[in-house]
Amino acid sequence: MALNGILSSALTALQTNTAALRVVSNNVANMNTPGYARRVVDEQALSVGGQLAGVDIADVQRVADKFLAQESLSAGSASAQYGAANDVFSQLNGILGKPGDGGALTTKLDNIFASLGSAALSPSQSASRVGVLNSFQDLANSVSSLSTSISGLQTQVDQQVSASIGSVNGLIKQIYDLNQQASTAKAAGDNASGTLDQRDLAVQNLAQLIGVRTAETSDGKLSVMTQDGVNLVGDSYAQLTYAGGATNGSYGPITIDNVNPATGQTIGTSQAFDAHLGSGKLKGLIDMRDGALSDLQQELGAFAQQTALAFNAQHNANAAFPPPTQLAGRNAGLLAGDALNFSGKTTIAVADNGGDLVSRVDVNFGAGTLSVDGGAATSFSGTVGGFVSALNTALGANGSASFADGALTLSGKSGNGVLVQDDAATPSARGGVGFSQFFGLNDLFHTGAPSIVTTGLSASDASGFAAGGKMDFVLKGPNGEIAKQASVTIAAGMTIGNVVTAMNTAFGGQASFALGADGSLTMNNSAANAGYQLNVTNDTTARGITGMSFTQLFGLGISQKAGPAVNFSLNPAIAASPQRLAFAAPSITASSVAGDAIVSHGDSRGILALQNLAGVRQSFGQVGAIGAQAATLNDYAGAFYQDVATRSQDAETNNTAQSDRLTEAQSRQSASSGVNLDEELSNMMTYQQAYSAGARMLDVAQKLYDTLLQVQ
Repeated sequence: MALNGILSSALTALQTNTAALRVVSNNVANMNTPGYARRVVDEQALSVGGQLAGVDIADVQRVADKFLAQESLSAGSASAQYGAANDVFSQLNGILGKPGDGGALTTKLDNIFASLGSAALSPSQSASRVGVLNSFQDLANSVSSLSTSISGLQTQVDQQVSASIGSVNGLIKQIYDLNQQASTAKAAGDNASGTLDQRDLAVQNLAQLIGVRTAETSDGKLSVMTQDGVNLVGDSYAQLTYAGGATNGSYGPITIDNVNPATGQTIGTSQAFDAHLGSGKLKGLIDMRDGALSDLQQELGAFAQQTALAFNAQHNANAAFPPPTQLAGRNAGLLAGDALNFSGKTTIAVADNGGDLVSRVDVNFGAGTLSVDGGAATSFSGTVGGFVSALNTALGANGSASFADGALTLSGKSGNGVLVQDDAATPSARGGVGFSQFFGLNDLFHTGAPSIVTTGLSASDASGFAAGGKMDFVLKGPNGEIAKQASVTIAAGMTIGNVVTAMNTAFGGQASFALGADGSLTMNNSAANAGYQLNVTNDTTARGITGMSFTQLFGLGISQKAGPAVNFSLNPAIAASPQRLAFAAPSITASSVAGDAIVSHGDSRGILALQNLAGVRQSFGQVGAIGAQAATLNDYAGAFYQDVATRSQDAETNNTAQSDRLTEAQSRQSASSGVNLDEELSNMMTYQQAYSAGARMLDVAQKLYDTLLQVQ
């Protein structure tokens, strides 16, 4: 080999190994840098004209295992999804407590039935009434507080969704920009650019929020898409939009647009994005907001509804001593011109402070007649207003009846009280609900949404809703899929049947609605939409002066299903006066005359009837994860807690499993791509020795030149 060849080999050895040592030094310095992938040096021999000319660095490569990188992304997304759910459940469990705790619904119910049992021993004692009143108030406060807390959690989760959308958009734009830098670096021959580390870290952070997969292109760019293939970063990049907040208890969708990088303007039309969230924190948050928390709200609403129905039915059948001077009903959503649609018989009685009969009005709804104190029957018109007018006339100087804004009020005069008793053989009923309970004359509990959704309306009844009122619906799937968006506008002269027909037409077979014989409105999804829920995003309809909307009247939509628990409360009139508690049972017969005792001091039959509700099975429909069933109130409350426990345990188990999966993936990825100090020390020694060898060769070449120069 010529001396010049020796010099070339020595110099290239020095240069190559100096560069290699810099790579090793860089690896060691970035050992703890997140997202850093170690670099390895590929060396090659240099030759000129077929002659060895030294050594060179062929390439500096980032060590990145594509399979492990993808597994790490997938595991990170799944771990973040269940971690988000687990965090929310931790808060929820702290709010709910456990069955048997002093604050649990089951305990509150037990306290009610225990206090009723004690009161039955001394029904006339003030302390007994106060004890029962407090237990009722305690249950009402607990239900209302739980509803508020769950709703607050939903709001909190929704705020996290809004914040996460901003983070997602920032990361998507960052990855797009880094793609441009990576492409430029590759064109310049730099395959180990730090840009790639930054891009990988950004992709990992994005995967924590939404599940993604990636594909590298020939120009060094990285295509990023959702797990089901929706493009996020490519030649253009995506931008997510979310308004935030709920309307009628329903949350709007996240939408996605493609952005033209050159102009910053969106391309094409917006698309709903929720259904494309395969995993990630956003998926976990939305599953909790629209899934678990929404289901639990509806389950709590079902409990509140059946609790109100059960206790109100019995309390309306009972009587207080002395009878209250006024029974003020709820807004039943009825208009004066509505068909009465009651069947059976009932008696409205006026009694003095001692519980003795002053007068009575016997009503035969089937025959459309009423009689005063057993006198001749007189007819009344078949409308709500016609009946109330006739009843007011029949009560005469002893009492009055009025109907305003959908509410019926009965009053006694001259300090007398009023009470209602259904006929034992043929009790009154509208939509399966007794006269007093339907109008809420002696309700114990008030609910945030009507507990009675068997309206008694028929298809031929005038709708009563003002023309121009509009209802907007969204049929939404468990993963945010939107099966149908529909709108119905009320037209003049519509009957109830016409409105139902318009709804069926608007949904085009995706769901169907049917009016039952009891005036309830049921919805059935098509087979393709099993498990989808109805969201009412807007309802401006109003039924006459009652102001009640169509969906409120019939209990349609997830908001109305959860509604009974909202502001669940004890009747204010009863809360203000324990004497209003109906502990007695009225005793009116066909032969009762003025002066007869019809309600007695110390009567405990009403208390015992309320206490017996502990063992009565109520009819619950399918709501959330709890199937349709006949169960006691206590059993259903227990099922509610069991559902929370099951969901919470599932989230914790999945979170643990996915966290372990992520740890394993990161461990393997670190073993493959991470910096190993022992390995780097070995490389450093190798390169140092090679550098020393190159320096020695240079020294030898210099001595040879010196020797040649000394030759004469």
